[in-house]
Formats: sequence, structure tokens, C-alpha cells
Amino acid sequence: MKKVSQLICSLALGSLMALPSLAQPLEQPNSPDYNPKATYDGPYKLNTWSIAIHGGPSMFFGDLREYDFWPVNKTTTDSHKESGTFQGGLTINKQLSYLFGARLDGSIGNLRGMKRRNYNRYFEGKYQDVSLSGTVNLKGLLMGPNKMKRWKVDAYVGFGQIFYDSKAYDLTGGVKLRETGKKNDWIIPTGLAINYELTSRLDLGLDFRLNYTNSDYLDATWGGDYDRTPNLNSIKDAKTSHKGNSELDSYGYGSVVLTYKLGKKPLKVKKEDGKWAYKPDEGGYYHLRYTDPKVLLRPVKILTLEEMDSVAKANRPKDIDPRLLLDTDGDGVSDFFDKEPNSPAGSIVDGSGRVLDFDTYVKNALATGAACSEIFANVQFDTDKNVLKPESQDMLKNVAALMNKNGCRLQLAGHADRRATDRYNMALSRRRVDAVKNFLINEAGLKDASKVIVDYFGSFKPIAESSTRDGLLKNRRVELKLLP
Repeated sequence: MKKVSQLICSLALGSLMALPSLAQPLEQPNSPDYNPKATYDGPYKLNTWSIAIHGGPSMFFGDLREYDFWPVNKTTTDSHKESGTFQGGLTINKQLSYLFGARLDGSIGNLRGMKRRNYNRYFEGKYQDVSLSGTVNLKGLLMGPNKMKRWKVDAYVGFGQIFYDSKAYDLTGGVKLRETGKKNDWIIPTGLAINYELTSRLDLGLDFRLNYTNSDYLDATWGGDYDRTPNLNSIKDAKTSHKGNSELDSYGYGSVVLTYKLGKKPLKVKKEDGKWAYKPDEGGYYHLRYTDPKVLLRPVKILTLEEMDSVAKANRPKDIDPRLLLDTDGDGVSDFFDKEPNSPAGSIVDGSGRVLDFDTYVKNALATGAACSEIFANVQFDTDKNVLKPESQDMLKNVAALMNKNGCRLQLAGHADRRATDRYNMALSRRRVDAVKNFLINEAGLKDASKVIVDYFGSFKPIAESSTRDGLLKNRRVELKLLP
């Protein structure tokens, strides 16, 4: 018993020392339920708390103990019953990682014991204890996460306090010899807990515990106290330590344990085709008591060329409507948006491509002070020229008057046909834009030159086919876009 307890202590203490370095979260936030503050590895959130009730026979080990293993189970003229004692309590479990955890225990029970040799006395006592322990998952540590999947075997060790009240009696006469009164002392609990997962919420198990006390008084007797004179050096009234010449007392129990696993939407892993199938994305949470977070990591998928081609095709954007790139009538509005795609060359249009009577529009706007609307127009040029035609000059004077009145802005974009090099066409389109801007400022009387925005594109943005004379004419232009 002592060697087993020492082994459990070594395992659990070693696990607690290793815990800070082992329980570090992986940087894999690939789940909406990723918990960056978790002490366990992996990208998925897991339930970690549980609460348990336990109950079973208790047993005392100390001076007033007749046999090492089997208790005396009946009372006679020279013996007193040691069996029939019971304890029960509550345990709160917190799983810190798959291998390591902590538990807070509280229990209440009674103890009995007797000794014929030397002492010829028996005792009866009641106690309550509370303790905090660290646990190590032996099954997971030794066998991994997927063997004996429904089982959990923990070793644990910790520290706590016991509060007790015991009385010792003469075995033959029943005279009370010693009593402790209400005392308390430190304990070191060690144990082994075996659990089986019944459902996603409930576990059933056994818990075997041995509590080492820092006291020789638990049986109201200290080692070497053979005198049966009542109240001799009474423990209750003693002001100094009376630890005797024997080992310190200890006590333990064997319990049946029913555990309720806390947390929302609990999941219990199931087998599919002979393998454990984890489905953390189905709206629930596995419990860290039984699930190693590393088994939830999906293996890296290496795609074949066929699969990559399939993914690329599935994610390819839809083809652009060719009407977005065409302006058949050359009015500055693409065919996709143009409500009148066949408006005459040189027409003044609004943002939807409808032909406007520009003079009427300007007169109305100047008379009413109406806010500016989007209006498009083109100024066309002869081949290799940047000289404004008279009809264009009249239009630009109206544009300047409207801008001075209502504070409109004007966007200019110069273009050329393709019958030259790209460098020459870029320079030509720029000269055409400058010609329009200079006319607005110097001839048409535009007051605020900052209202004019210019750009030029050479022959890179044609609005008509360059294989015909009419197409070449449409492409030799400066686009005007009147903006609010």
C-alpha cells in the first residue's frame, strides 16, 4: 500500500511540474470556436468542467487497527466492529489539458478501529475533509487517446485539511479513555480514479483514496499510550504535541462515483467503419476528459492536378459582360448601362445614356439653380489634330457657364485612334485634353480651374472598331463627364 501511494505521488507531482510547459495552446485559430486562452492544445473549444458525487466504505489505518487489510466485522466480548463505516461527498473537476487536471474534493464520514494487543481499546470518530489535488491521465499517458476510448484512469495527489472528533473506549469495559474534541490537521490525499463514459453527460466510476494525516490523534490514541486510565493526559486538553512512537495515522475509502460533465452542447465520439469519428463542426463540443484536442486536427490535404483544376474552375469569377467594354454610339456610357445605345454622334447624354438637349438643360439649370447631374459628352477631333471645332466651342461655353453657376466638377479624358505609335498617341491625347481645358479657362470664362480633372489614354480605350472611317472618328475624342 505504501509503495503504491508513493508511486502515485511521484506521477502526479511530476505531472504538475510539467504542466506549465506542456499546456500551451497551438496557434491554429481555424475554427469559429477557437479559444486563445485555453490551457490545452488545438483549435477547437472543448468542455472542461465536471461535477461528481461519491460514496462508499471508509477505512482507518493507525494504532487502533487490528489487521492490515481486513477489518473486524462483528462485535464480541473481546473485539469491536471496524467495518460498516461510510463516507460520501462532492468533487469538482477541471481538466486543464488532455493529460492533466485538478479536482476539489469535500467529504464527510465516520471511522472505527480497534486493537487487542497492548491497547485493548477501540475508537469511533466523525470527520469532514476538503482537499485540492492535481491529476494525471494514466490511460492517455500510457495508451494514447484512441485505445480504451470510453475509459479514463487518473492518479492524483494533493493537500487539504481534516476536521475530526474521535473517542477511544476500553475494549472490555466500554469505559471512555480518551477524546480529541474538535480538532483539525493537514492531510495529503493520494488516489486512483477509474471512470467509464456512459453518455455525453454522465460517467460512472470507482475512486480509491488514501489520506495521509499530519497527526497521530485520529483514533484518540497516540503510539505507546498503553495506559487505560480514563483521561490520562487527555488529548482534548493537551496543549503540546503527543505524537507517539508509531507512524502517523491515515485513512481512506473506496467510492462509487457518478460524474456529470458540464458545458454546452456535449458530444460523445462514435465509431464509424471501425474508427473513431470526430465531428467538431456539427454544432457541439467534446469533453477534454476523453478527447485529446490533437485528434481534432485535420490532416493536410495535398491536391492532385485534377483537383486543383476543379477548384480553380469552381472559383473562377463569371465572365465580364462584353457590353461593359463597348460604347457603340460613342457617347461615353457603356452599352451595358446605356438606355439609348444608338444616340447620334456628338450627342449630350445623362448618366444612363439618354440624349439631352444640352442648351435647354443649361438654361433650366441656370434659371432654377438646380443641382448638377451627371452628363456625358464627347468633343471630337480631326486626324492628328487638337484644334477644337466651332460646334464644340459653343458646347464648352455652356459647360463653363453651368460650372460657374452651380459649382459642378468636370472630368476630361483624352483619346486617339490607333494610327500611330503608343507614345505618339499618348502625347496627342494629352494635347487634346489640354486644348479643352485651356479653352474652358481662357475662352469660356471658367472661374475655378481646380474643378477640372484631366486624364489621357492614347489609343488604349477605343469605343468603336478602328477598321472603319466612322470608328476612327469616334475614337478621336475627349470625353466630358459633368459631375455634381
